[in-house]
Amino acid sequence: MPGHKLAIAVLLTAHNLTATGLSAASDDLPAPPSVVISSPHREFLSRVARRTVTDTVAARGTYQPGYTPDALASQSAEVMVRIRHHGYLLGVGVGGQGPITTATRDASLIAGRVVAQAEYTATIDELLIEIEVIGQPVPLSSGTDWTKPGTADAAIEPGIDGVVVVAGDKARRVCPSDMIASDLPVADALKLLAQGLQLSGNKITQTPLMRFRTAHWYEPQAGQPIVSLHRGLTVVPPEAVSSRGLKESIDRAAEYMTYRQRASGLFAYRFEPGADRYSDEDNVVRQVGATLGLAMHARSSGKSASLAAADAAIAYHLQGLTDVPSVEGAAFIATADGSNKLGVTALLALAVTHHPNPQGYEAVRRRLVKGMLFLQRPSGMFMTAFPPALDVGGQDYFPGEALLALGAEYDRDPSAEILQAFDRAIDFYRDYFEGSRSPAFVPWQVQAFALMARHTKRQDYIDYVFALADYLAAKQLTVANCPWPELHGGIAAHSQGRAGVATASYLEAFADALDLARQVKDEARARRYEDLVRQAARFIMQLQVRPEEAYYMRSPTDAVGGIRTAPALNTLRIDHCQHALVALMKTHDALFPSGN
Repeated sequence: MPGHKLAIAVLLTAHNLTATGLSAASDDLPAPPSVVISSPHREFLSRVARRTVTDTVAARGTYQPGYTPDALASQSAEVMVRIRHHGYLLGVGVGGQGPITTATRDASLIAGRVVAQAEYTATIDELLIEIEVIGQPVPLSSGTDWTKPGTADAAIEPGIDGVVVVAGDKARRVCPSDMIASDLPVADALKLLAQGLQLSGNKITQTPLMRFRTAHWYEPQAGQPIVSLHRGLTVVPPEAVSSRGLKESIDRAAEYMTYRQRASGLFAYRFEPGADRYSDEDNVVRQVGATLGLAMHARSSGKSASLAAADAAIAYHLQGLTDVPSVEGAAFIATADGSNKLGVTALLALAVTHHPNPQGYEAVRRRLVKGMLFLQRPSGMFMTAFPPALDVGGQDYFPGEALLALGAEYDRDPSAEILQAFDRAIDFYRDYFEGSRSPAFVPWQVQAFALMARHTKRQDYIDYVFALADYLAAKQLTVANCPWPELHGGIAAHSQGRAGVATASYLEAFADALDLARQVKDEARARRYEDLVRQAARFIMQLQVRPEEAYYMRSPTDAVGGIRTAPALNTLRIDHCQHALVALMKTHDALFPSGN
């Protein structure tokens, strides 16, 4: 199908823009102006675009709109029109700065001429027409190398801001929708701009970078309701965090994960919707994490598909069951790469513990528990790999996973040995966190010590859980500190105002911290954590790909139901789906304990 290349292929088309009036500016310039187009006017412009394409393809001459709403007659802008069929890009056109109706018509005329040469099996009425109205750019950076990471990209809101560079009578532009549809990080977009204009060295510093915003929507087929997009998304409202809404999101995520399972029992690790491809990379720890998620879903939901997927994955990983040298009755999961990471053994132990038929794995689970205890040193620290790979890296993750697995075993069969392991661990890892303040450290530790606090009632465990949860809670994006409703609930753990799928693993911890606060009757904290959980769950539901957001995807089946890496980064990793699945299940149990 000619014309099916990604939008990135047309990003660098030259436009006749002028640099007149654009001057160097400081980094404290106000944000670019928003582009406001009402829903009726979006419908009108979509009709103009479709009529123009229809007439152009049929060689009937240029369509002339007989009427323009007064509000649009006085509105001037550039307009980009894209024509798609089943996600394939058939044609694209840009209408130069002018009356918005005329710009839409001109852009559609150009796109229609390309479509007329394309091969596709649909009528014009069945094609998807996407429109992006481009706002006025404002200078962002001058006198600096804006291609250097962190110089300008930190000030560009992904999926909201587009970027443009003007050199002489030509410009290179990347729209926010282009970055979304191509899974293109801002830093890479800036490099493309420089390459497109053959800028390097001093030429970059002498050429100002500008940013702009757009109004973005599409009409799926003729006469169908338009779909308005914001950051490429349809915004999930807070009221979606209901029992029914959560259950639907949970089941979609589980179904998506089972779809990604291969005959071996492993899961396709990473899918890039914009490029329509699966990557060759893999990660055995995250594979076992996916196994845990589906085992938990099978137990919670009774879904046979999740049970079959969990069983197949468990069987695959149990092929690596290996005795710990010189420790009777202890075992670990050896991995093909020889790394033998503690996390693999810990997560598989959790998977068989949460399996609907845990007694069927009892002997294996006990051997894995003994293996994990073997790796703890008198200081409380865990070695993070089994012989002969002995390692101490990964302290943010693997010890917490092991402690949670040990806590789950204690929940089934209390033992003094596991109590002692936690008693040693808290001093070491509390000090470790004070030195690292790593957000990644928090989720597993909170889940592990919250579970043991419920059994032991130890105040130091309770205080530790709340201290860790409060640390992350302070980083949540809310109405008070973030202007973007689609980001509300996300945890900006690493960059101010930026949140992504890591919020799912944090939500797993928040749900357990909420349960603990209720148990110890800390009512004020429980109320605060309940709001925290609701907002974080909304954000995770926001990251789940919905059918109406797959307009540019050639394989929607490989994406819908999956969990994005970030609101404007659509890469779908299996472990991200797993963390979201578990987090939303825990959220439902915490917010709707009666199941309703």
